[in-house]
Amino acid sequence: MVFNSSTVTVPAHPIDYSVEYFSQTYGDLLFDLCESMLVSPTNAQIAFRSILKKLRSGRRRHNFKTYERSWVLRVACDLLLKFCREYGHHSSPEEQIKLDSNDNVNIRLKEFESYFHRLMPEDRLLLLLKDKLGISYPEISVAMSIPEGSLKIRRQQALRALEEWLWNTK
Repeated sequence: MVFNSSTVTVPAHPIDYSVEYFSQTYGDLLFDLCESMLVSPTNAQIAFRSILKKLRSGRRRHNFKTYERSWVLRVACDLLLKFCREYGHHSSPEEQIKLDSNDNVNIRLKEFESYFHRLMPEDRLLLLLKDKLGISYPEISVAMSIPEGSLKIRRQQALRALEEWLWNTK
């Protein structure tokens, strides 16, 4: 992507990119993403604070608004994926067997969160950004550093996996 004067908007008065600014502007979106990705409320709060801190430290040299949300999401995605690898919930084999052994669809649907957290972190993040938060593919593409076409295929594969687990249609 090439940036030129027509794609970058410099505000008349520089914005104070403080933790408070990012918290007020993107706090609900970021915290919802952290809570949805990480099972532990404590880890979600730690991830949220880490994202705000990283955002604050990364905005010292540039004051452009046009791509701000994409940049915020990019930082959030990178940090959340690291948190998921380090602190994310991983179902034990016993938990997976227990989930899969139940043939009652209603019980499976009640356990949706367990099935959702069985997906790869990147797939969960994609589904949350697209289906829960309603973010467009171009913006998700920037945030996750994955081409749009690949995102669309990956989303369909993740939805198919959830469908097979929930409805036991393997």
